[in-house]
Amino acid sequence: MSLFFHSKLLSLIQVPLFSLTLNSNFITIYHRLKKLLFSFVSSEEMNLSMNHHLRLLLLHIILFRLCCTSSYPTPANCTDTSRVCTSFLAFKPKPNQTLAVIQSMFDVLPGEITVEDNGWDYLFIRKNCSCDAGMKKFVSNTTLTVKSNGGFVHDLVKEAYDGLALLPNTTHWARKDHGIIPLNLFCSCSSGLWNYLMSYVIRDGDSVESLASRFGVSMDSIETVNGIDNPGSFTVGSLYYIPLNSG
Repeated sequence: MSLFFHSKLLSLIQVPLFSLTLNSNFITIYHRLKKLLFSFVSSEEMNLSMNHHLRLLLLHIILFRLCCTSSYPTPANCTDTSRVCTSFLAFKPKPNQTLAVIQSMFDVLPGEITVEDNGWDYLFIRKNCSCDAGMKKFVSNTTLTVKSNGGFVHDLVKEAYDGLALLPNTTHWARKDHGIIPLNLFCSCSSGLWNYLMSYVIRDGDSVESLASRFGVSMDSIETVNGIDNPGSFTVGSLYYIPLNSG
């Protein structure tokens, strides 16, 4: 295979695919890959084996985007960039995430973490939420300190926060010796009907009815806040906001 082909393929693969969604960026990458693929189908330097491998690469990228990233949560919209409110995030820690680790992950003090006492093993984390002037989205700032042997930023964030953090627009490798990753957490401010909103990532078995019963709010309140038309359309991994009258 020629050096030209190697360089063209590498230039496409090195695009931060993990940071793309099904938007114009991804469509552009898709068509660039497809054009490159078929430009070599009849070329003398493209044998049948390589043609097959490139087709698999293209299929892999398409399936990855459809299955893994397009459904990832996005921040709530906002317009008032001076708005600051108190919000909550419902977080279910992993066995290796101690209280000290969680305090560092969310940049909070011990008094800002409440343990759910009904057997669900969730933590309710109080954070200030504001409307980011650049994105016009509600977010809360924090940092993640890389304490393991390192890894790709995208994977570390997704693994640590389990859907509560906006994925960074990068795929670079974070090393333990200087791995401080600035992040935005998903949050939202109430329109006034409720005192607080809590960010919650849907898990297997969740429903509007079960969440309403668990958090002591009405099903109508959850449906109104999240614009739910079909209560049976919950998707695991989706982000919803639970209205609360006390924190």
